[in-house]
Amino acid sequence: MNHIHKLQTENAGANQRIVGLIERIHEFRAHLQTSKFGPQSDGTRGDWIGTADVNRWLRYIENGTNE
Repeated sequence: MNHIHKLQTENAGANQRIVGLIERIHEFRAHLQTSKFGPQSDGTRGDWIGTADVNRWLRYIENGTNE
């Protein structure tokens, strides 16, 4: 494989990874907009999020897995 084809292949792979990352970031934003994080029925704050949840989401964004 010549150098140009190698770079084209690497570029295509990088672009696919970027698209995947963007999709997972959109999923996380949608998750943050759910009723879980809005005003609660008893008037308490619902905008708290656990650090473990955030870390799971970050692993999912980075690797595509929650493990």
